[in-house]
Amino acid sequence: MNLEIAGKNALVCASSKGIGLAIAQSLAREGVNLFLCARNRDHLQTAAAAIQAGSQVRVAFAEVDLAQTAAVAKLAQTAAAELGPIDILINNVGGPAPSTAAATATAAWQKGFEQLFLSSTQLTQLILPEMQRRGFGRIITITSLSVVEPIANLCISSAMRAAVTAFCKTLAVEVAPRGITVNTVMPGIIHTDRIQYLRQEKAKRDGTTLGEEMEKTAKDIPMGRIGAVEEIADAVTFLASAKASYITGVNLQVDGGLRKSWV
Repeated sequence: MNLEIAGKNALVCASSKGIGLAIAQSLAREGVNLFLCARNRDHLQTAAAAIQAGSQVRVAFAEVDLAQTAAVAKLAQTAAAELGPIDILINNVGGPAPSTAAATATAAWQKGFEQLFLSSTQLTQLILPEMQRRGFGRIITITSLSVVEPIANLCISSAMRAAVTAFCKTLAVEVAPRGITVNTVMPGIIHTDRIQYLRQEKAKRDGTTLGEEMEKTAKDIPMGRIGAVEEIADAVTFLASAKASYITGVNLQVDGGLRKSWV
């Protein structure tokens, strides 16, 4: 299937590894030019070089901490200067440290707000005007299954990603007449460094091993396995395509059947 996005420009956040990198690679296969960003410059250089070697697309990158307001504004300017107007925005950011609802400190709430909510909403608002002017845009935000089924010990992530989801749903209605779609993707249990970290922390608390926790996690998923980052990336690439022009305001779960509810 021709997704009809070759030559488009995409800004992919947190794209030096994991889900973000897989999304960048998937978009590159469709001929999309890329601007990558993350906090680790060495990882970015490696990712950019690998993508460039395997495709004919333009690839640029910048080291940036998305939790810093000034850095987000600079990122939007730099990406547009390097690639031209951004057609596809992939909001993606790592999660905060685990905490419970009862014991989360005020400072941790503030940090989570800046990291998970302000980073994506601010960047979206900065990229949006040019999309509106040209009558085309794809805004896709990676959230989590915790938006609809809060996950124990991930209070900040669950709350802030739910807030981002509300923002995206509201925006989707506002910009739909301008040819811009706004969707979120809710990964379930995907094989990333983040999942390994969380399962390692659980193993410490419960006196088990990482291997045991990963095995138990896989058994809880109806498909019987933990998802691959490429499976998130391919769903995102479809939503970014011309073929998904009538899909907006959707919160797409990619979870191997883990979520049981139909609402």
